[in-house]
Order: sequence, then C-alpha cells, then structure tokens
Amino acid sequence: MKIKLLATAIFTVFSLSVSAQNARAILDKASETYNNAGGVTATFTLDSKDTKAKSTYSYDGKAYMKGNKFKIEIPDAITWFDGTTQWVYIKDTEEVNVSTPTGEELQAISPSVLFNIYKKGFNLNYKGEKRISGKLLQEIDLIPQKKGSEFTKITVLVNKASSTFWRITLTDKVGIENILTIKNYQTGTSIQDSIFQFNAKDYPRVEIIDLR
Repeated sequence: MKIKLLATAIFTVFSLSVSAQNARAILDKASETYNNAGGVTATFTLDSKDTKAKSTYSYDGKAYMKGNKFKIEIPDAITWFDGTTQWVYIKDTEEVNVSTPTGEELQAISPSVLFNIYKKGFNLNYKGEKRISGKLLQEIDLIPQKKGSEFTKITVLVNKASSTFWRITLTDKVGIENILTIKNYQTGTSIQDSIFQFNAKDYPRVEIIDLR
C-alpha cells in the first residue's frame, strides 16, 4: 500500500512538473511574440461578472501598445501611460488624474504587465487545448503562490496558430471575474510615442488633478 501511494505521489508530482513546463513554454512564446511586435493596436471586449449577484457588465474598447507604453480607450474613460506617468481622463466629470503608478497598480490595466505577469509569483497549470470561434486555443491557469493575493486565479487562452494572447480571465478574491477578450490584434503598426501621453490642448475644459 505504501509503495502504491508513493508511486502515485511521484506520478502526480511528475505530471504537475510537465504541465508547468508546457505552460511556461507556451506563455514564453506568446510573451515574446508581443515583446517583438513593435507597435500593436487591438480591439477588445471586457466582461465583468459578479458571480454572487449573477450580473454582468460589458463594454468594448481599443488599445494602442508599444513595449510598456499604452493608451486604452473605453466608453467612459481614456488612459495613457508613457512608461512612467499615467493620465486617466474621466469623461463624465471632465477630470484627468495624473499619477505615477506602482507595479502592483499596473497589473490590472497594463497590457505589458498582464502579458508578462506569469513569470513570477504563480504556479502554472496547462489545461489543454480547446476550440472557440474557429480558433484552436491553449488554456493555462495561473495560481498565486502568495496567500491573500488580489487575484485567486488567472486563466489565459493563447491562440496556438499565432502565439498571441486571446483571452485573459482574472478572478478576484470576492468572486468577480474580469474577462478580457481580444477581438482584433494588429502588430507592426507605426505608433508615435506622443500617443501615449495626455495632451492638454486636446481637452481644454478638463480639470487636471495631480496625484503624484
């Protein structure tokens, strides 16, 4: 009986190790694809699901990305980040909040941070392949190693044909799922660095609130 239990334990550990290696190889390739893409434009849908209240809030958006810089447009706000400074324009209040975000704060919004988040602090589990909307996708779960983390699980779907991120689901500790689905993804686009900075001349009526 002891020998059987030991064999089962060894097999389980070996299977988890292989799963983690496969997951890391897939994510490394997808991350490298993004990091080498130059300028990237993408359209996306974000679905925020409250599993307890059984409600869903959805919206579409557009992102411009280059390295760790980004501009994200959603219906009620625009966010710019030039690698150091972040500007968040709230359309309803005509306010722009200026800040220098921490690495932890960038996790929830920065494409660059999100696409590379798996590299530290997570156990990786390759779940296999599935086909959605005609795309063959590779599914990976990221489980935080640290207790009390903001997210209890992150699930990543990678397009196997292009090695690009297709969907990322972040489940937080209160049970809310934020599901980011990339609808259109174009690489190698020419994007000037100025697009990642807020230009006050374009928004003459806004109130600028400096939080730095």
